[in-house]
Amino acid sequence: MQQIRANLGIQGDRKSYTDSKNPLTDEEMDAIAKKLNLGRWNFYGAVYGPEPVRNVLLSVIKDAFLKGIPGSKYYEPEDMPDNIVLQTRHNTLQGIPSTTELKWVDWLPNGAHLFFSPIAKVSGDDGMAQYQLCRRRCEEAGMDFIGTFVVGMREMHHIVCIVFDRKDRESRRKAHWLIKTLIDDAAERGWGEYRTHLAMMDQIANTYSFNDHAQLKLNQKIKDTLDPKGILSPGKNGVWPSCYNAEEWKITEELA
Repeated sequence: MQQIRANLGIQGDRKSYTDSKNPLTDEEMDAIAKKLNLGRWNFYGAVYGPEPVRNVLLSVIKDAFLKGIPGSKYYEPEDMPDNIVLQTRHNTLQGIPSTTELKWVDWLPNGAHLFFSPIAKVSGDDGMAQYQLCRRRCEEAGMDFIGTFVVGMREMHHIVCIVFDRKDRESRRKAHWLIKTLIDDAAERGWGEYRTHLAMMDQIANTYSFNDHAQLKLNQKIKDTLDPKGILSPGKNGVWPSCYNAEEWKITEELA
C-alpha cells in the first residue's frame, strides 16, 4: 500500500507538483491525487491460481473494500493503462522485474536515497503509528514523507524512501539525521529494521539488545571462529571481527 507521494515520485519530479521547498501539505496532496485520479493511499495486490479461483477471490476482495472503506475505488490493470505504478506492480507480481521504481530518486535533483525499513505486526494500529511517526520526523527534517507498506505472510514492513540531493551538504545532513533518529524511535517502540544502508548497520545491530546484546555477541564469536582474520565482509550487519576497530571504519554522511 503506497502513500500518494510514493506514486508521485515515480510519475514526476518534485518541481512537477510544487515550487515550495516545504514538505507537501495535505491540501496539496489532495489536489494532486484528484488531478491524477489516485487516492491518498493506493493498495496494490494480486491473487493466484486458476481463473475461476481468481475470480472468486477478487470478487470477495472487491466487495470488502468497496463496502468497508468509504470512497474507495477498485481498478484492474486494464482499467488504467497509463498508471505507471499499477502497471509496474502488475508485472512485478507476475515475477517480471523492472527498474521503474528507481525513479523515486528523481524526486529531487541529484537524487540519492536512504531506506528506513521497520517491521511491525499486520495491524491498522501499528501501520498508523508508523505512518504518523515517520511523517512527523520527515517534516521536522523539512523532507517529504515517501512511504510504502508491504504485507507479507505474518508481518508488515514499511519502506520509507528518504530522498536527498547527494551534491548538497545540508540535504545529506538532514537525511542522515532523519534515518538515525527514526532508527532510535523505532527501537523504543519495539520495531526493528529488515534492511538498511551500510552506514546504519552498527546502529541497528545495537538496537537488538535483549539480554545484554546476546545475539550480537554470539554472532561476533562465530565470526572470530570461522573468519579469524576478518576477511569476509567485516562489519556487515554490525558484526565486526575482534581484530578490527569498528570506530575507525565508521561511514559518515560525508562518505556514504
